[in-house]
Amino acid sequence: MKRHGHLVAAAVGTVLAAVSSQAQAQDRPLTPDFPEVYRVGGLAAEDWAQFTSPGAMGFDGSGNLYILDEAAFQVIVLDTSGELVRTVGRKGEGPGEFQRPGDLVVWRDGTFAVPDAGHNAFQIFGTDGALEHFVRMSAEQSPLAMDPAGLSLRPGPRTGEVYRQGQPDVLGQVFGVLGPLLGGEVSTSGVDHRGLERLELGGEVVVAEPVVEAWQLPREKSTGELTLNDLANESRATDAIVGMMTDATMYFEPDLHWDALPDGSIAFSDSSAYQVKLVAADGSPSGMLRRPHEPEPVTGQVRSRMIERALRDFEGQLDGTDEEDLARAPNLPDAFREGLESREFFHEVPVVRQVRAGWSGTLWVQRRGDEPWDDDGPIDVFGADREYVGTFPAGATEIPPAFGPDGLVAFWELDELDVPSIVVKRLPEALR
Repeated sequence: MKRHGHLVAAAVGTVLAAVSSQAQAQDRPLTPDFPEVYRVGGLAAEDWAQFTSPGAMGFDGSGNLYILDEAAFQVIVLDTSGELVRTVGRKGEGPGEFQRPGDLVVWRDGTFAVPDAGHNAFQIFGTDGALEHFVRMSAEQSPLAMDPAGLSLRPGPRTGEVYRQGQPDVLGQVFGVLGPLLGGEVSTSGVDHRGLERLELGGEVVVAEPVVEAWQLPREKSTGELTLNDLANESRATDAIVGMMTDATMYFEPDLHWDALPDGSIAFSDSSAYQVKLVAADGSPSGMLRRPHEPEPVTGQVRSRMIERALRDFEGQLDGTDEEDLARAPNLPDAFREGLESREFFHEVPVVRQVRAGWSGTLWVQRRGDEPWDDDGPIDVFGADREYVGTFPAGATEIPPAFGPDGLVAFWELDELDVPSIVVKRLPEALR
């Protein structure tokens, strides 16, 4: 009897542990009841609100909203009721004019910066919209300069301070070979796409300091390198460049998802697990957020479906490509198809797909959806105290592209003709 008693106790303990684990994994549902503050844009909008496509946005500390319209080469500034304050910039090569604007950074005092790959510089504008100064990426101008925006930018806690994610090594390899052909040097970032650096924009040239080096999948370095001889042969050049691009990452290889918090600390996810790491402004670890959601193993069926989807998406892109462009690179489609079919797989499907910080330090973490490639899953919200607040079900809302003071958030909306509008709403207190 005693032995059976131990077995029963063990069984009960196992069941209770399983029930407890399941309870922990249950989501606390949130509803997106965000009252609308204003909306601008659409077919009948004034000229300044005829946005060409959804672009970068950001709020200042007074609740003014700044929008970058890349195709219109301008920044639009709106007040808290959605009225136009000013437009800044135009197309051109002079100071305060834009050639290839790539992103927008807005600090809380109303100063803002636009990285411009055409200028190889950040342009810094004051609170009145006037250009304050240029900050070049390097002392020498290069036709092959890496985009100052990197893969993504976030404002730091101090005006003139920016966090930037670097760009993939593959771009540097290609540009490194092209440099001698065009008689220029390549301006590169100090970190690749798995790293974050702090940029100081107070002087004439950007000063960069690495702050986060995320986990990177160990892989053997390619024995072949792109050479000038490869570029001289169209077929070899196509195969080499496409091969570098498709081999650069595996299917389902975990991306680096991150954001900067108001105090200068950084939250990021760099693995397939539900782990959001927190580091202080100096890069030292300060915590981690977890939820009991496990990554899905990549099976043979998942592999087949993913390759089919990748090929289908590629064919859709080809349908929208100019025939003259395709004629210039006739080997490109087959090279890409071959690369997509032979590309390797990571062994499991990552859980986390996006990490964003709210104005007051909340964290919004989006998980994968029902399908392994679906990025639009449920959204978990953590308070500034790092306690779990709740979860928006998949499809209920998106993570706001811009967070502002007093609960202000901005979203892009597209109508049936894909004409963009901006909708500004207000979050409840617990989600700010």
